[in-house]
Amino acid sequence: MITITHAATAAAICAAVLLTGTACTSSDDGPKTSAEKSAPVSPTPTASDEPAADAVQHVDGESVTEAPKIDRKTIASFANAWSGRTIPFEGGLRKGRLGIALNCEGKGTVKVEVPALGMTSVEECADGKVATIYSETEVSAAAPDAYVQVTGTSGVRWSVSAGQ
Repeated sequence: MITITHAATAAAICAAVLLTGTACTSSDDGPKTSAEKSAPVSPTPTASDEPAADAVQHVDGESVTEAPKIDRKTIASFANAWSGRTIPFEGGLRKGRLGIALNCEGKGTVKVEVPALGMTSVEECADGKVATIYSETEVSAAAPDAYVQVTGTSGVRWSVSAGQ
């Protein structure tokens, strides 16, 4: 597995949606940025030394006992959870990029949902290793009462942070 630093976690993983279809792509014009307005796209396979956008990373120093660090203003976080939690986004969701970082450990899965965006994703977790997943998506309309619902299967511990 690949080892990267906290600072490189967000930079190294070209954002794929933790929850559904919006993702970064690469083209001759360079990577898309949040300033560009475009329809959601699927990840484009590329040959590179970087991990796939939706790849699970095992990052030294990451843990499930602390919420993952995120390079945006944190609007929701929770750590050391064993089952399910509904975590409101502080101040709701606003238009722009939403980043979500998830750490999980234990044999099973973690389901992450943002109902206001109609998004759902299920991530695989493994015994003895902290899996780190970071993704971004574009929020096209504000959602003042939005929240993230995170549910782990029996035996899986997790932590999550979301930021805008």
